[in-house]
Amino acid sequence: MKNAIVFYYNLAPTNIHQKGKSFSFVINSDSYILLPIENDSLDINKLYELSVNLFNQGVYTHQFVINKDRNLITAINNLPYVLFKVYVNDKRKITIDDIYVFNNVLINDNVSKIRRQNWYELWTRKIDYFEYQVNQLGKKHPLIRESFSYFVGLGENAISLVRDIPKVEMKVAHERISQEDTLFDLYNPLNLIIDTKVRDACEYFKSCFFNTDNFLDKDFLFDDIKFYIENNRLTINECLLFLSRMFYPTFYFDIYENVLQGKEKEKSLLKVISRINEYEYLLKQIYLYLRSIMNVPEIEWLDNLR
Repeated sequence: MKNAIVFYYNLAPTNIHQKGKSFSFVINSDSYILLPIENDSLDINKLYELSVNLFNQGVYTHQFVINKDRNLITAINNLPYVLFKVYVNDKRKITIDDIYVFNNVLINDNVSKIRRQNWYELWTRKIDYFEYQVNQLGKKHPLIRESFSYFVGLGENAISLVRDIPKVEMKVAHERISQEDTLFDLYNPLNLIIDTKVRDACEYFKSCFFNTDNFLDKDFLFDDIKFYIENNRLTINECLLFLSRMFYPTFYFDIYENVLQGKEKEKSLLKVISRINEYEYLLKQIYLYLRSIMNVPEIEWLDNLR
């Protein structure tokens, strides 16, 4: 890999650290990382423009390094790679406060190709596709077959809530975000998208829930959620989007997809399935709180939940 870095980027690292398919090195106190592009749908040119825009506003995302051919993508050993100069190389795990930084960035209309604002269409298509997949499983994956309908039901609740919500202001967000992510992960442009500001917060809170083992901490989590809603000037529509995304079970569907792709064992779903009664309680807390400050569509099964 050293020869490829020298040839394509005119950089001469002395020590290269490999982790999986990524390669990191330091030259004159500057950190770099060479990352594979594992998602064919990424629009690298738009992500490059977005990363420069963020950097100029003081949000120090990793910056693309252009190769000798003036290209962003470099094919090495038949794999597409991008090289980044790293400005935030902190391995500290993120907090909700770290996510706020991205909520105040100005964006322009030139990033439309990485927008994700139409959750209704995205979720409807995804669930339709998942239902088709599950119908083809036969007797394979019994845990999926037993649990799938319940989580589709949660997804349909989310779709019902989001259907008539008007468009809201777009912000910089992340394709997926987790309590386990580090600041280095947070500032990686390959994970950036344009969406509402509640997207990252919801995914962060959901990951916090499923990494919390005791009841007391879950009450603390609701307090954190309430604080987030109260102190981030969410509009009524953003509050409804927040509730809908907390309903949408990315925590199940992400594992489901990994199982079918052979990346995880089916038993990984148990950490979600075993906690769903507790998660329903958290949803009811959020639902009742929002109903106390605004109009929220009635969700009968939550009203009846004891």
